[in-house]
Amino acid sequence: MLQHNGTSAGDRAHIAHAAMISLHALCCGMPILALTLAALSGASSGATAFFVATHDLHEALHAHEVWILAGSAGLVGTGGVLEFAARRQGLRHGFPWLFCVSVGCFALNLAIIWLHRH
Repeated sequence: MLQHNGTSAGDRAHIAHAAMISLHALCCGMPILALTLAALSGASSGATAFFVATHDLHEALHAHEVWILAGSAGLVGTGGVLEFAARRQGLRHGFPWLFCVSVGCFALNLAIIWLHRH
């Protein structure tokens, strides 16, 4: 019917089409909007709940960060010694990517702790 623009049938078709789109917006659009707003509200309250729940853990980690850093240094050092020993025995399997990631993570942790304290 929409192909009859300018005629009385075309005008009625446009009105019918507008009415149908309006009803569709009310029946489908409003619940989608309400669910979207509820999801956004839940996400923000979920983020707040996550912060509250992890705040105590964060404080505990801050209280013991030097010991955690020392343990991490020990593990990275042990990994370096084992990597060196394996290479001296001829066990070369390419570039030691995992060891480099461990050293990088240790350096990042050291930088974060240093920045937090200054």
